[in-house]
Amino acid sequence: MASWRVLCLLAAAAFASPAAASPAVGVVERDLTAPSPALGKPIRYSLYRPATPPQRGERWPVLYLLHGGGPGEADWLDAGGLAATMDRAIAEGRMPPTVVVMPYAGNSWYVDNPDAQGEGAMETALTRDLVAAVDARLPTASCRQARAVAGLSMGGYGALLFAFDKPTRYGFAISLSGSIAQPLGPQMTTRLKRAKTFYDGAFGTPFKRARFNAWNLFPKAQKLALRRYKPAVYLNAGDRDPGGIVQGTTEMHLALLRSQVSSKLTIVSGEHDWALWRRELGPALDWLGPQLDPTCGAAVAGGPSAPARHAAVDGATDVGADAPSR
Repeated sequence: MASWRVLCLLAAAAFASPAAASPAVGVVERDLTAPSPALGKPIRYSLYRPATPPQRGERWPVLYLLHGGGPGEADWLDAGGLAATMDRAIAEGRMPPTVVVMPYAGNSWYVDNPDAQGEGAMETALTRDLVAAVDARLPTASCRQARAVAGLSMGGYGALLFAFDKPTRYGFAISLSGSIAQPLGPQMTTRLKRAKTFYDGAFGTPFKRARFNAWNLFPKAQKLALRRYKPAVYLNAGDRDPGGIVQGTTEMHLALLRSQVSSKLTIVSGEHDWALWRRELGPALDWLGPQLDPTCGAAVAGGPSAPARHAAVDGATDVGADAPSR
């Protein structure tokens, strides 16, 4: 882990020089697809990769960045300024050179939906099929220590869902203005009425309370207490975010602490818009960058060599709570 930090600090010093050029510009690829047996059709995604390839024997960490409700996989590039933010973070040594994958998930709420009119098995597609495709296509570090998932609004919910369900796959999760809510009881008539249209059929048409509760984040957060591998979590919300987002985010922070999960909570000034998310992505990356380990632990004294470590991680299967996996 130390090697990339030294290189990044040297690069930052060079960029600080009056004669230095602008930060190196990463490569953006749009309209990509990955095969998905889970969906029965390709997954659409966009991708940011660092300006220069990793050195021989090194690998890139990966951040999966999820969109909210609306257009889709290009939101973070077009409205969020993702590429420029990553270029600066890498040049200044706040992030290691990192791949960012931005998939399209429609209004799926990132869950597996068995309904004929639904979006399909989206969680399985994105956490299994897309991860496998990216790791096969690029020199990525295929371990939880080097893999993170983040998102805004609906995507904030999705990021936590993926990390809670697959803590051996994702070591870190970031929620910006995440749509986080407690389970629904039969007496919660106001929330039930709103849920019938708010969730776009992701939990059944008509809305099924039992299905919503089965996918709810709070019971999943509680179960993390029993798991060996726990993701580190970063929670952020604007003080004028609507729909109980501040309350839900704060309650999630407390639930994670009770489950002995490392959780950082920040409530900042802002509304549910791109002005907030563009600004707050930088601090989230500052939190994430120093924790990413693209060596997958190989740099630990007395540990296995990098090739051996990657082979051990890549060969594992995600069959239980404690099994490290791709």
